[in-house]
Amino acid sequence: MLHQSETTTEGGLSQTRWRGAGVGNRLDCETGVLLRALLQPVFQQSTTWSNLRRHLARKGFGLGFHNGRLVLTDRDSGERICSCKFLGHPLRTLTSRLGRVKVLAARDGLGGGTLLA
Repeated sequence: MLHQSETTTEGGLSQTRWRGAGVGNRLDCETGVLLRALLQPVFQQSTTWSNLRRHLARKGFGLGFHNGRLVLTDRDSGERICSCKFLGHPLRTLTSRLGRVKVLAARDGLGGGTLLA
């Protein structure tokens, strides 16, 4: 069975495995609760940024920046899922515990970036 990561609905809006086709559609509460429960130990037990990224990757996730915010991403598609703050782990808290994060800023000026360490 093949998984199609993106489909288009009648209105031309795209729907992905993490979001419906609605404009401004956010992650639903039930999925958010499940993600928090799944990833809470990973965020709490990680001692470095690279350790956090490695453990998230094992579960199929990654980290990135969008509009200056730390976001959880789908490892395979790179799709933004939600902010880490939504999961209960704001950048400020993670930085105080894990140290300063190294980011390669996107050149588009939109506050995006890729974590380096």
